[in-house]
Amino acid sequence: MADPADSTAPASPPTSQLPSPPAAPVTYESHLPSWQQWLNVTCENWIFAFIVAMAIRHFALEAFRIPTASMEPMLYGDPAFLKGDNVLVDKLLFRFTGPSRWDVTVFQFPQPEIEGKEDAYPAMDYNGTRVDMLLLRPLMYRNFVKRTVVLPGETFYIAGGDIYLKQADGTFVVARKPPAVQEALWQEIYRHGAQQDYLPWQGDGGGQVAADGGNLTFTLGGSTGSAASTGSAGSAGSAGSAGSASAEVDFTQQLRNLYLKPGVFKVRPVMPDDDNPDAQWDLASEALSEPVTLTMTKPLFTHLHTGRSGNAWNMDQWAIRRLNSNDLDSGGYGVLLNRTMREFVGDIRFQATVAALSGSVTLELSQGAVHHYQLTLSAGGWRVLGDGKSLASGNDAPLGKAFSFAHLDNQIILVLDGRELWRGDVPAVDPNIQRLTLRWTGSGSLTLAGAAIQRDVHYTSTMRGSFLCDESKQVKQLKDRLREPQNESKSSLDHDANMLRTIASVRAQVLGLDPETLSEAQQCMRWGYSPETAIKVPAGAYLMMGDNSPQSYDGRCWGWVPAENLRGRVLAVILPPNRWRLVR
Repeated sequence: MADPADSTAPASPPTSQLPSPPAAPVTYESHLPSWQQWLNVTCENWIFAFIVAMAIRHFALEAFRIPTASMEPMLYGDPAFLKGDNVLVDKLLFRFTGPSRWDVTVFQFPQPEIEGKEDAYPAMDYNGTRVDMLLLRPLMYRNFVKRTVVLPGETFYIAGGDIYLKQADGTFVVARKPPAVQEALWQEIYRHGAQQDYLPWQGDGGGQVAADGGNLTFTLGGSTGSAASTGSAGSAGSAGSAGSASAEVDFTQQLRNLYLKPGVFKVRPVMPDDDNPDAQWDLASEALSEPVTLTMTKPLFTHLHTGRSGNAWNMDQWAIRRLNSNDLDSGGYGVLLNRTMREFVGDIRFQATVAALSGSVTLELSQGAVHHYQLTLSAGGWRVLGDGKSLASGNDAPLGKAFSFAHLDNQIILVLDGRELWRGDVPAVDPNIQRLTLRWTGSGSLTLAGAAIQRDVHYTSTMRGSFLCDESKQVKQLKDRLREPQNESKSSLDHDANMLRTIASVRAQVLGLDPETLSEAQQCMRWGYSPETAIKVPAGAYLMMGDNSPQSYDGRCWGWVPAENLRGRVLAVILPPNRWRLVR
């Protein structure tokens, strides 16, 4: 018998009677061959992607390559692709906020230039005639990368490597960096154990120093018994004061404004003309020079020609040069570091971990014979003294803890176990006159692990062409060469005339005058180095300077950057891969 459900189910229509799907609409593309349809779609997608990419590049983010060494060690520069850093620059938010102080900023170079055979060429010849032409010799718009250090409307001067800003009450105060920026800008100049057998410490008065692997032990004589090792913070202070004339161990490495990008340099003994910026590296210099590999914390080398051992920090004995000037931004000084890095620094930080401690020991930072700042440590606590007076003390036991003791921006700072225990203002001095020294003194012994010294960015006042320098000698030399053009090529004459105009132009900017109205003295005299010669930045203008100050051709030499020339803020290094990091 048949299933009732089968009898009620409707019969399925034959397949041939099903309705056909609607036909695709006829378009122009459908008449084209398949290969051409594919090509059109592909091109359309790429064009759209290109438009989006260009919009992002123009309005939001753009990559730039760092061509010179002016921002080292924060940003490595080199003309060769992937030898210098490639950075990502924020242009979108920057349009609304503009630069803050200490921002690493991209901007268009404010002087008119045209493309030359090897590098940028001044857009004005030695007769003062503009040589740029819209189609044949258009203006060249180079992008520079520097740090924004002074903002519109501010009054400032530069001294002792620091920037001083005028306050509302008329006084000047050092422009201090935010903690994250400051931490990024410390440059390590010494680390115990970085180079085998390098021990730049010397005992005196019975003081001794010994290296054992990564540890550094200072033996400072006197009683190291249990009474001293368990003393209070108060007894530590008195012991430090009394012990300052006893045994000591001095740090012997010179605290120069020296920067060595890790790599190969040429070295030779110092010669009489090495301090003359116009002296050439001649055949005699080349014959005595030898290639050596150096870094800031590995300064020792052997000079085979003379059979002498050398130290790169001893710049009064050894001349050091980079192999070429292709990646330098040195403002005409060339590659000899002795001519640009001879200043002494005053902002340093000593760091270490206390591995063992007995008695009472003192780390002393002295500024010549003028000021002495001391950190005294004992098992029972610490004390900070300034010129013999107690400034601060505490019962925090230093044993087994990391500490740092720094002179930074006219302040003394103590950090113990990651906590800032004391910070106090101290008088300003010129570190080139009152040179900073470090020594350990006291009565006891101290073993340190990870001992290291860093220095801060030091804005030099010796950059050639800078408004911080008296340029009367250079101006006279330039004028003499321009009066006798038969001995110079046209290219040299154009560059000499441009340098002469720039020196006067920058001083006119500084004084707020027309360059044509400057007196002979005003065209080349020093400005911006003291409260009496302080400079006020005009509205809509910024002072930009490089971190590698001795070899940075920056606002000290060519003046203000107008707000309309600003392009963006550097966010991060994106190439090469081993340099990936945020930029502070």
